[in-house]
Amino acid sequence: MKQKARRMIGILSFIICMYIAISASGVQTVQAANPRVMVSDYSVEEGEVLAGEAFTLHITLKNTAAKAVRNVKLTITTEQGELLPVEGAGTAYATKIDGNTETEFTFSMMAVEGLEEKSYKLSLKTEYEDGNGIEYTVDEAVFIPVGLEQRLSVTDVFIPESYIELGDTVEISAKVNNLGDGTLYNVTARVQGSNITEAESYIGNIESGKSGTVDVLSKATAVSKEFGDVNEMIITYEDRKGNVQEETFSIGVSVAQPVYENLEKVKEETNTGNVVKTILIIVAIIAVLAIILWLMIRRYQRKKKILEEF
Repeated sequence: MKQKARRMIGILSFIICMYIAISASGVQTVQAANPRVMVSDYSVEEGEVLAGEAFTLHITLKNTAAKAVRNVKLTITTEQGELLPVEGAGTAYATKIDGNTETEFTFSMMAVEGLEEKSYKLSLKTEYEDGNGIEYTVDEAVFIPVGLEQRLSVTDVFIPESYIELGDTVEISAKVNNLGDGTLYNVTARVQGSNITEAESYIGNIESGKSGTVDVLSKATAVSKEFGDVNEMIITYEDRKGNVQEETFSIGVSVAQPVYENLEKVKEETNTGNVVKTILIIVAIIAVLAIILWLMIRRYQRKKKILEEF
């Protein structure tokens, strides 16, 4: 009887040990070979990420399995901390994601100042449990392009002529200053307005902190209006990706009606013109009289010759 009892105790002990072993194996973490939960989409709310500025990142996880998963944890990191969470440790949670559905996670992020203009790898680690309590881990990555702020100004606008009359050539010079962190590519300056012709000047590339020179030749086509003119300098440039951007700056060009500044000079020029005109008339009269006199002399000589022959 005692042996039978010991045998039963042994069997029960074996069953209990097996149950414990099976239970323990059920909570171990498994690196999912074919993940059921994965990144289906991501976006930046502001449209682009600029070095030194904050941005909002949206990441969408999709449960491709038919059954729900639980205790979903998403962690994001970069290799050298180029993109950092504004708050927390870059971790977001979801209690449950039903089968064949998506859940969006939102992160407030900051791109570290001084980054180069390129794409940075953002590592994503997703941890979750299935219905049996088995844990899974999925490692993925997305790439976030980081740009540099582009700002410029136009200064030292200069027009050599202090007085511009209708029809005059107008030379306009200025400086285009790159105040941003990135290079401005293929910079072009164009002037236009209500009283000058449109003219353009190619400047080239302007590196951060440097300036380019504008030098354009236009022409005064209309007298300035009483309430002011609309004259503009339009700066066109490209970023590293070739996207064309344009900024407009106001400039002032005043055009006057042609007038004679020195009345004495005008009178002198008028008198000189009259004298020349008089001399030309006298010369013409003398020439006509000389021709008439020559004809009369010729006629007299012929008449005299005819009388001598008779």
